[in-house]
Amino acid sequence: MANPLLGGESSTQWYSPSTRLSAHHKWRDWTNQLQIPVLETNRSTQQIPTWEAKRARSCALCPLDPVHHEWRDWTNLGDGPAGLIADGLLTNDVADYMCFRAVCRTWRLWSTDPRKHGVLDRRFHPRQWIMLRQKGSPACRRDFMNVSAGYCRYVNLPELRGHDVFGPTTEGLLVLLDRTTWVVRILNPFTRQVSGAGLAADSTIAVHFREIRTVAIIKPGDVKWTVVDRGRSILPALSFAGRFYCATTEAVMVVETSTDQPPRLAIVAKLNRPFSRMMMDTVHLVENDGELTLVDRECKGSRNPRKYEVYRVDMHARKIVPVHGLGGRAVFIGIELALSVSPSVFSSVNADTIYLGFDEMLRGYMDYSPINLMDGTSEPRRFKGSRNGVPLYGPQGVDDCLSWSVTGYRDESNDN
Repeated sequence: MANPLLGGESSTQWYSPSTRLSAHHKWRDWTNQLQIPVLETNRSTQQIPTWEAKRARSCALCPLDPVHHEWRDWTNLGDGPAGLIADGLLTNDVADYMCFRAVCRTWRLWSTDPRKHGVLDRRFHPRQWIMLRQKGSPACRRDFMNVSAGYCRYVNLPELRGHDVFGPTTEGLLVLLDRTTWVVRILNPFTRQVSGAGLAADSTIAVHFREIRTVAIIKPGDVKWTVVDRGRSILPALSFAGRFYCATTEAVMVVETSTDQPPRLAIVAKLNRPFSRMMMDTVHLVENDGELTLVDRECKGSRNPRKYEVYRVDMHARKIVPVHGLGGRAVFIGIELALSVSPSVFSSVNADTIYLGFDEMLRGYMDYSPINLMDGTSEPRRFKGSRNGVPLYGPQGVDDCLSWSVTGYRDESNDN
């Protein structure tokens, strides 16, 4: 199948989340805000609208006063203007950039081809996108949500065939496991590049294998993984500012790589208290509005809701600093993943509030959700029945959908 984002058969569409989620949640249809026309074709009309089309067709794309409208051949913008537009779109969102490249061959010539660069090139990472959890969708089609704008799109990904899907990473890349060879790969869902799940450096991939308590790294072209740390109890891990961070029971750590020393975990900042695994205490790392933030989830007795403290990780002072609230944002935390969003984008989500994912360690009777950090209030979770003793939570609305997105999972969908 041709790549729909590189000017071939178009099989991706934008849609408002309101068409998929609860009608009780207010959504903004950001698809109407795009500066690039939405490309929607079907198999009977395999054509992509271009700016040099006839005037009657152009009016549907760009309704201007026909009296004052002077037609221009927009395909011949030239290297300068087209390059500036492409650079601006890429700075904002790689998905918009790929739509720009899909308009016509000329615009593709004046913009950088992601496939000529490695999958680790951070310019092309879909950092603002998360893959939604869903059932009943075609095997190689996935829905993605832009958490900074609120709109969704679905993408056909034939690269998923024969793989289990873990992820996504902080950069928006998907972690794939080949069912036959057990090879781990990462996939950029918008540029369709595959490599070899987070970033430890500009050319290094780091993965935390939680079940075997191992952190390992690999570079493109390496024939085997290099073990960084083994046997240590590590819960969350993420990439931040191009480096790979994780948290142990005592400290925030970072993967250090250099030419003169073997790779290792180095202490960034010690925790204010060692958390108790017996009481199922956890800590969670999240990028919150450009800052590395740590959420401490502590047990305060067998009958009391858990206590939550938030800290900013101060890299220079090498310590964690208590902060009050989340700077007006909301944070969704799971055992392996975490996500920060703005209530201005998702109006049903509350500011300075923590929402829990549905991992087993986060759904006990003490785990209320959501938790308002400003006034300390929290609400017991509501669910619809259970299956084999596991509560069934939805998804029902935006908050449930985002809580599922940070819940660890292994997608073993059928390839048929």
